Amino acid sequence: MADLSTPRTSPAAADERPELLIFCGIAGLVGAVVPTALNLVAGTIAQHDFIADTISDLGRGPHKWIMDTGFYISAASLLSLAIGTAHLHLGRLGWSLGIFTLSLAALVTVLLGLWDKFGGTGDMSVHTQLSFLLAPLYLAGPILMARGVAEVSRPMSLSFYASAGLWIVFATAFKLGPDSVDGLLEKLAFLATLFWTVPLSWLLLQRGRGS
Repeated sequence: MADLSTPRTSPAAADERPELLIFCGIAGLVGAVVPTALNLVAGTIAQHDFIADTISDLGRGPHKWIMDTGFYISAASLLSLAIGTAHLHLGRLGWSLGIFTLSLAALVTVLLGLWDKFGGTGDMSVHTQLSFLLAPLYLAGPILMARGVAEVSRPMSLSFYASAGLWIVFATAFKLGPDSVDGLLEKLAFLATLFWTVPLSWLLLQRGRGS
């Protein structure tokens, strides 16, 4: 694997702010770990069925503040990654589009945490409608950024493609599969996104430390 801390030879490398990259990298890692931990905590307190009940189920009821906090931390993490990758731009159109994908995913995640308070429309809640927006975002994001990150690390780019592939497989299975395994499939889908966001966070952190 290439040395992630090695600055680019382009003039833009001199303008990189290490403190910004380090902050965004740490925020990205926190957004990967903390929501997962809060999911486990909320599931234990609320007697959550890990296999059948979804993450959104934990966002309802008397303990919903725990999972809502997870949504907001995740959104802040995605926004930090968007800021960090905008600063550390690897110079391709796909990377720019990936930045917008991260920003939109952050917005949708915030709304997912908020919207249950406002009910639904028709036979499908607004929360559920919003969740559909994440499917193309988590599919497109890593694919768009994979080519750019390949200039730094080929294995990392493969991890991005793996994230997109695993995400769409488990997300599709979640939507089409039986309700009895909804919770497990949804959790596997979101774990798949970590194959994109965690390496991206690590790239920002290491680049900042190297600067």
